[in-house]
Amino acid sequence: MGGRITLNRLAIARRGYKLISVLFYISGLVCIIAPDLNPAAAAVAGGIMLILYGMIRITGYLSNDLYCLAFQHDFACGMLLMVLGIIELILHARFRGYLLPAFGILVLFDGLLCVQTAIDARRFGLVSWHIILAGSILLGVLGVVLIIVNTQMVAGCCLLAEGLVHHYLMQCTMSPSMTRQRHGTDGK
Repeated sequence: MGGRITLNRLAIARRGYKLISVLFYISGLVCIIAPDLNPAAAAVAGGIMLILYGMIRITGYLSNDLYCLAFQHDFACGMLLMVLGIIELILHARFRGYLLPAFGILVLFDGLLCVQTAIDARRFGLVSWHIILAGSILLGVLGVVLIIVNTQMVAGCCLLAEGLVHHYLMQCTMSPSMTRQRHGTDGK
C-alpha cells in the first residue's frame, strides 16, 4: 500500500510539473506578446501560479523518486514559492515595483539549484546532464538580466526558460527509459 501511495504521488508530481511547464509557456508568451497587461491581474495570476507550483514541488519532494534528482530541493523551494505566492496575492499593490526583480532572484536561485542537479545527474551517469547544465546556466543568466532590466519581455523569457528546463528535467530524470538505463534493462 505504501509503495502505491508513493507511486501515485510520483505520478501526480510528474503531471503537475508538466502542467506548470505549460502554464509557464503560456504565461511567458503572454508577457512577451502583451507586456502592458493589467498589473493587478498579472500579480493575482502570478500569485496563484506560485502557490500551485509550490504545492507541486512539495508533492514531488514527498514522492520519494528513485534517484532524488528531480525533487531534491523541492520541499524548501515549494514552501518559499507558496509564501511568496500568498504575499503576492495579498500585498501586490504595495510591492509592485519589486515583483519582477524578486522573480528574477527566484529564477537565478532556481538556475543555481538546477546546476547542482546537472552535476548530480552527471555523477549518476545521465547522458543528458550537459543539456540540464546549459539550461540551468541560461536560467541563471536570465534571472540576473531580469533583476537588472526589470521588463515584462525578460520576465516572459524567464517563464519560457523555467518551463523548458523543468519540463526537460522531468522528462529525462523521471522517464521509464532512464530507469531502465540505470538498472541495465533497456532491452538491447
